Amino acid sequence: MDSNEKEETSDVGTRMREEMALTQLDLKDVSDLPPSLIVTNVPASVFVDPVEKDNFAELFRQIDDNIHFEYFRSFKRVRMTFSSPQTATAARLYCDHLTFNGQTLKTFFAQKLDMPKATANDADHYLNVPPLEKQFLISPPASPPVGWEQQREMDPVVCSFDLMARLAAFAVADTTYEVHPGTDQHPAIIVHPADKDEIPDPETPYSGGSRKIPHTPRPPAESISTA
Repeated sequence: MDSNEKEETSDVGTRMREEMALTQLDLKDVSDLPPSLIVTNVPASVFVDPVEKDNFAELFRQIDDNIHFEYFRSFKRVRMTFSSPQTATAARLYCDHLTFNGQTLKTFFAQKLDMPKATANDADHYLNVPPLEKQFLISPPASPPVGWEQQREMDPVVCSFDLMARLAAFAVADTTYEVHPGTDQHPAIIVHPADKDEIPDPETPYSGGSRKIPHTPRPPAESISTA
């Protein structure tokens, strides 16, 4: 920044302080406004040049000495948190559409964040951490509804004796039984259990006998031409 730009910045700061003194009564009713501003269309040199960054910060420090700056290079924006809503409002009024290094700055109030204070009853409104043990829990939904409670799954079944007993009850009967009764339009389905002698041994390999491969017959000798 050359001497002319420094004088211009100094004149802007002087004009800001003078106008703030004249409108001090008007800034008393801005306590509901947030103390933070977002400045857009910031020149790229502010994010890479320390001198330009200091000149940019000095432009707002003439209004409030206690400012916290957050630079967002990808968005070409700067977030500033002032000591009071009054100084933030003054910077919003006097720095909006201000030209800095050939760029017209635009200022907006940042969203005011009201963080609730932690109380002793907060544990009643949030899900509690499960105890430190081997868990087999159902994952909670993304947005648990009111009254949702954590349910515990059954432990993994390694060997279910009840299931084995039920499977053993399905023994092969000696007589035929009808699975589905027949109608005038559909036949009946009847199961005929095989005899024990007809059931192959699973440990005995299957032997289907040797298969004879048919050979192609030789053509007649008369049809074979001699060289």
